[in-house]
Amino acid sequence: MRVPLIIGAGTGWAATSPLHLTLQCANKCSHTGLLKEDWLLYHIYNKDAWEYRKYWYERLINDCMTPNWKHPYGYQNKYAFHNNLEEIKEIFEKPTLETYIKYYTRHYHRVKHEYSYVHDFSNTNAWLSHDFLHEVAPELRKHFNIKVLIIFRDPVRRLYSELSHYYKKSYILQKKYTSSIEYFRSYVKIGNYSINCDYVKRIKYYKSIFNTTTLVSEDIWGGKNDALAKLSNFLQFDIKNLWPNCYYPEMGTKAPHHEYLADQYTSDLEDLTEDDLTYGRMHMKKYYDDWYNYFGSMPWR
Repeated sequence: MRVPLIIGAGTGWAATSPLHLTLQCANKCSHTGLLKEDWLLYHIYNKDAWEYRKYWYERLINDCMTPNWKHPYGYQNKYAFHNNLEEIKEIFEKPTLETYIKYYTRHYHRVKHEYSYVHDFSNTNAWLSHDFLHEVAPELRKHFNIKVLIIFRDPVRRLYSELSHYYKKSYILQKKYTSSIEYFRSYVKIGNYSINCDYVKRIKYYKSIFNTTTLVSEDIWGGKNDALAKLSNFLQFDIKNLWPNCYYPEMGTKAPHHEYLADQYTSDLEDLTEDDLTYGRMHMKKYYDDWYNYFGSMPWR
C-alpha cells in the first residue's frame, strides 16, 4: 500500500498555516510530523540552500533534546517523535530523497490509526522547479499516493505581507526605505517577481505531474463557491471545521491574534490604502489576467 501524502506547494502568506492547522488539528485529517515546514525537498533540490539552512537544522536537533515548544502542535505533540534523537538526526543532518521517503512512510505508520494522511506543508515546495519535480516524481509515486494543495490569496495583499515580513527582519531594507509600503511600491515597480507571485505557472507545472487542486483563501474562509466541499471531495475526507485565518477578513495591522498564527498577525507592519492596492494591481495586472484567462473567473476585486 502506498502512503497517502498531501504536499502543500504554498503559497506563503496566503494562509498556509491555518490550512495546515485545519487539516491537522481541527479535523484530524493529516499530520505533518515534527513541524509544519521541514524544507526537505527544497534542500534535496538546492544544495546551496542546504548549506545556508544547515544551522537551522542543527538548532532544531538541539531543541528536540530539550523541547521548547510546549503546545500540542509543536515539537512536543505526541507524534513528533522528539524522544528519538537518532531518527531526527537521520532525517535532518543531510536530506536525501531516501530519507524524505523514510520520514513520511515511518510517520504514517505512527499516525494511521488516527489520521488519514501525512502532509508536507513546506512553503518552499512552491520554489521547486518543474524539472526537479519531474525527476523525483516516479520514485515518490512508488511510495506515496500524492495529492497536492496550493492555496492562494489576493496577489497584491499576499505580496505586501511577504515583503513587510522581510522588511521587518532586514536592517538593510530599513536603511534603504522609510517604510514597508515604500519598499512594496519600489518592488512592484521594478517587477522582478518570484514564483510566489506567478500563480498560474505553478499550477500548470504541478498539475502536469501530480494530482493537484487549487484553493483560494478568501473562498475557503469566506464560505464562497463551495470551496470547502470541493476540498473535502478532493481529499475524500469531510472537512467540517476551519481553523481561524488572520488574513480573512483582511484587517491588516488590526488582525486578531489567533492562537499559533503569529506568522500571520505580525506580518503586516502597515495598512494598505486603496491607492496602494490600485498601484499594486496596476503593476501586477499580468497575474490577475493570467488567473482570469486560466479559470474564467476572478476571486479578487
